[in-house]
Amino acid sequence: MSAICGIFSLDGRPVAHETSSAMMKNLSIYHADVVGNWLKQQVFLGCHAQHITPEAVKEILPYHDEETGLTITADAIIDNRNELCNLLGISHFYRADISDSLLILKAYLKWGEQCPKYLLGDFAFAIWDSKRQRMFCAVDHTGTRSFYYYRSHRLFAFCTLINPLFVLRDITKEYNETWIADFLAKPCVNHQLDPELTPYQNIYLLSAGTSLMVRTYRASKQVYWQVEKQPELKLKTDGEYEEAFREVLGEAVRSRLRSIRPVGVMMSGGLDSTSVACMAAKHLAGTGERLQAFSAVPMTGFRDWLPASRQADETPYIEAVREYTGNIDVAYCRFDGKHPLTDTDRYLAMLEQPYKVLENLFWVDGIMAVAQEHNIGVLLNGNAGNVTISWGSIQPYLLTLWRTGQWHKLLHESWVTAKKYRRPRSILSQIYKDLLLPDKLKKYINKSEHHERCKMLRNLSPINPDFARRFLVQERFRRFGYDPLFVKPLDCLEERKQRLSPDLFSHGSVMFTKQSLAYRMVSRDPTADKRVIEFCLSVPDSQYVRDGKERFLLRRAMTGILPDKVRLNDAVRGRQSADWTQRVQPSWPELAAEIRSIGTRETEKKYLDIARIQRELTKYNSLKDNAADDSNLRMLIRSLIFSRFLRQEESS
Repeated sequence: MSAICGIFSLDGRPVAHETSSAMMKNLSIYHADVVGNWLKQQVFLGCHAQHITPEAVKEILPYHDEETGLTITADAIIDNRNELCNLLGISHFYRADISDSLLILKAYLKWGEQCPKYLLGDFAFAIWDSKRQRMFCAVDHTGTRSFYYYRSHRLFAFCTLINPLFVLRDITKEYNETWIADFLAKPCVNHQLDPELTPYQNIYLLSAGTSLMVRTYRASKQVYWQVEKQPELKLKTDGEYEEAFREVLGEAVRSRLRSIRPVGVMMSGGLDSTSVACMAAKHLAGTGERLQAFSAVPMTGFRDWLPASRQADETPYIEAVREYTGNIDVAYCRFDGKHPLTDTDRYLAMLEQPYKVLENLFWVDGIMAVAQEHNIGVLLNGNAGNVTISWGSIQPYLLTLWRTGQWHKLLHESWVTAKKYRRPRSILSQIYKDLLLPDKLKKYINKSEHHERCKMLRNLSPINPDFARRFLVQERFRRFGYDPLFVKPLDCLEERKQRLSPDLFSHGSVMFTKQSLAYRMVSRDPTADKRVIEFCLSVPDSQYVRDGKERFLLRRAMTGILPDKVRLNDAVRGRQSADWTQRVQPSWPELAAEIRSIGTRETEKKYLDIARIQRELTKYNSLKDNAADDSNLRMLIRSLIFSRFLRQEESS
């Protein structure tokens, strides 16, 4: 993959060599196998390339085609190369060596602005069309690679990273307070409501499945793909659905194995990452290769506080996969001595923004560092699996049956679910209350429960109430359809669309792109493949949930590929980072002192609820082993991370 950048002077002024050099210099914080740039009058394109695939080694970026007048710079791995070559009429003799960027260029020549629809993979690119005097930019269907841009009446500029854009005199570094309000107000770990906003004024993120055409006099965006209902796939038997599932997922995995260096996988003991790992191992076994897995496990001396249904150490399931496949090696990563706040300043510099994934980022980053030591080029994961390959939750399924009038199935599934939990009357009562009662009435009946949930969600947000009112946070929640209280129940399609939304894709692209650059490897998720998403949305819901069995299609389809210990496990679920508060305990006095100092800067007073932060801090002279889910503690840690972001920005 690569980091790319570019400038288009809309007023016709030549781009200064000093400016383009300064942008490229800002990209040099990361390793590059090859650095390239192209400058002609009012247009500059640059590429800071990291070689992952065999085709990339000989790739020239930026690439200029004299005959067509087209120039491209790209951060791309294209997965449907053979299909594209067939559509473009490229001879088999040339296919092995043709670069992914040249395929994109030829696709643009054939289909113009519609070309992203024909591409599959992880990509962000820009094409300068000198004959038409326009710049065409696009990111992939799920926005896997970040593409930041700025546009005024006189200038268009873009980059994989934010900071290189600030070398341009037109761009001032000012906070986007709408983004900050969203970030601090949202109780979940995601960053924003609007997928295009960034922490800085006038710098935007091109969102998933979107292209951008920039001309001297105007710019236009087009959403060329989004998650939506698919025509139902009608097959004759369960076996045919299972076979079709294996074919689609298998191809998504296989196409992500192109690498000049070893392939690895980030693997827990759950269904998604182990399914990806077993599929990858099966493909690699055909050529005698092995798959290196990386698994995070609790710290030495972890004191288990979880209920029997949750497991912090998933080693037994991981070992079952290792033994079953025969060609998977596992590196267990404990990261003793590390905690979520150990490397905050480095994470903030890498991500170029604050973050809330406090308990997971440190071990994901740690795994990538270990993977780099193993010379990994592609690191697979199954992050989107819960919404695609292992989809199948009873509650949205029951609502779907209710709304579609499938009364017999509704009664049957309600009854078997109630029996499964051995509380038929109470379970059935809750199911039908959720289905039948209006939202306002449910809130009234469950006043105490609703009040507690509101309180917990408020606890997670450290936003200054005055700042929240000024930016109409609650109104923005309503406008974007964000329902943190989950008052409105969602059916199967609604829930999957919500969890595969552009704002969540943007959240992921920021993390994955920048970590990939930092560790010179690409993080790739077959469960978020466009083909997998569309296939999973076309499969009837009854394939995912049946007779009270959840995640039913994946469990059936992976017979003979995934060991039964994992495949059939529905009693115990893994709990990542259950040890995060125990990791923090030795450093808590110093961290508490730092939190106590929050409020000394004017920006902290403006954005954060200082009085509440200081009031809540008095309750934590020490940290309990089981405080990992304490919402007030999480609020304090989020406040500390945000404070460190402000400090880092103000000192730079």
